[in-house]
Amino acid sequence: MEIFMKEYKTFNQQLGILRKRGLIVPKDGRPKRFLEQENYYNVINGYKDLFLQKDINDNPLEPEKYLQGTHFNELKALFLFDRELRILFLKYILIFENSFKTVLSHEFSRKYPKANSYLDIKNYVNDNPKKVLQQISILTKTIHDKVDKNGAIKHYIEDHGSVPLWVLVNYLTVGNLAYLYTILKKPDKNIIAKYYSDKFNKQYKTETGLKFTSEDLSSALKIINLVRNKCAHDERLYNSNFGNVRVVNIAKYFDCICYDNRRMIVAILYLKILLDKRYFQKLYLELNKIFERYKNEFNTVSFYDVLKLMGIEMPDLQKLL
Repeated sequence: MEIFMKEYKTFNQQLGILRKRGLIVPKDGRPKRFLEQENYYNVINGYKDLFLQKDINDNPLEPEKYLQGTHFNELKALFLFDRELRILFLKYILIFENSFKTVLSHEFSRKYPKANSYLDIKNYVNDNPKKVLQQISILTKTIHDKVDKNGAIKHYIEDHGSVPLWVLVNYLTVGNLAYLYTILKKPDKNIIAKYYSDKFNKQYKTETGLKFTSEDLSSALKIINLVRNKCAHDERLYNSNFGNVRVVNIAKYFDCICYDNRRMIVAILYLKILLDKRYFQKLYLELNKIFERYKNEFNTVSFYDVLKLMGIEMPDLQKLL
């Protein structure tokens, strides 16, 4: 099969095409310099959808046509807004990640104190041995890959003959940890979920008491992992859709009425529970500062259209502080 490549176009040619499609692009050289630095595909293809004219089925018109009055700076602002979101969320996800590694490794090691207990299939659920063996294989490979390199794993193997789980978890991704959590026995899952419930109830002095279940935590880990990957790989974040993740209970904990359980608001709700209060308050305040910086940068669309794609209604968000 013959492969047809798109014809190469210079930045000036690309900007000319955008102008023909109705985008207002200044000729002062700034848009060109911005695209030279950030990549045409990342900026335009990544963030144009909100500004395109749509048909009755909400699909972009063919050929593409921008909403009347759309300015290049609006796409630029959305691109930079999303970058700030990624930096912010990654910062606080890494804080949670460290907490979760600590809680999981210590609770598991307390329950199963023997050396290498995390490599024993009997310490996991017995209804899916293939899944358990796959995870044990990942743990074994992680040790094998690091044993010849200077670091904690090499030290523990040489001096103690085995690697404690609280050391090994530092070499695992949040995806690995989420997978590991899914194969824990139900009582072990519940203990870890209860840790976050108890911490939340103590720090926020709740009257009714949050009951954060193991199912809630499993969903949270999936969402957090998806967000983390988008942040780490510089992918578009603000309008992420988590429709394939089953989200349970999270909105009712905070009396959120208008939220969209497929959108970024869900990650914010989960981080409210998973982060220490002081860290969530910082996240909340920094997020609001980002909103304040960008809320007046859009003319063709409303900034609330951007927030809507994040699943955010401000009255619901304000309940979280």
